[in-house]
Amino acid sequence: MRVAALGRTRWLRDSIRRLHDQGHEIAGIATAPAAPEYDVRESDFERLAEELGCVCVGDLEALPRADVAISVNWPRLIPQLVLAAFTHGVLNGHPGDLPRFRGNAAPNWAILLGEERVVATVHRMDAGLDSGPIVVQRAFELDESTYIHHVYAWLDVAFPELFGQAVAGLAAGTIDLTPQKGETVRCHPRLPRDGLLDWTRPAAELARLVRASAEPFAGAFTFLDDDCITVWRAHPERLAHAAFGVAGHVVDRRNSGHAAVLTGDGLLVLEEIELRGERAQAAELLTSTRLRLGLDPARLVERVRCLEERLSD
Repeated sequence: MRVAALGRTRWLRDSIRRLHDQGHEIAGIATAPAAPEYDVRESDFERLAEELGCVCVGDLEALPRADVAISVNWPRLIPQLVLAAFTHGVLNGHPGDLPRFRGNAAPNWAILLGEERVVATVHRMDAGLDSGPIVVQRAFELDESTYIHHVYAWLDVAFPELFGQAVAGLAAGTIDLTPQKGETVRCHPRLPRDGLLDWTRPAAELARLVRASAEPFAGAFTFLDDDCITVWRAHPERLAHAAFGVAGHVVDRRNSGHAAVLTGDGLLVLEEIELRGERAQAAELLTSTRLRLGLDPARLVERVRCLEERLSD
């Protein structure tokens, strides 16, 4: 089949290669500026297009027409005029279980919500947001040890295989489209500042935030006085005995290199953190059980006052 491609990410690039290797003709590629966490940029798609002997454009209307198009993470809704330009429509790769996880950051939200699985979906696009009929799906089981980079590593493999299966099925006439059914949920984007750890929250919830914010994203974070600490690895624990304390206090430094912090209902055991540019086991950087993590409003007010005085001078 003659295939066009539009979008961003490693998933799209590797899917294009997969389809080319399966014998499909790549008609052209449309791409857009990459997000900060992406390891594949516009220049990578330009080189791929040159290698495959097709055009690489930034305008969807300049994309050559084909039997079918594949899409991953195009930053805007695709106009109906473009969707209708391909005989078999546009197949979109979405890292969420449709229709429950439409929109942005679906794998991150799945971890944050304590879901049992993440689902990779290829569906035929319509005028709505992630709302067209499903072509193929595949699931990845989640547990309390799953970090977002584990999900991404799985998606790196799953999407090229799913697109290969979908396009081959369309060519053979063996694909059945399944309308989306059930509750529709809209996932909204997450920003780096959403990784702030609120120590009054339950430990399990904070651990999910750490796992959902880790590489390739900016990481969950807290503060020690004026320094920002990025928490890259952590797990929750129950308190072994009753304790009085304030959430955010470092209550234990362990021979394992971990450091336990009091939360709203237990402990978040910090395994690996980053402080002042140094990344290490938590107990190496948190050197005392007298430390208190989190924003100090009084200290923040004082720093603002000092800054205002300096500016006025």
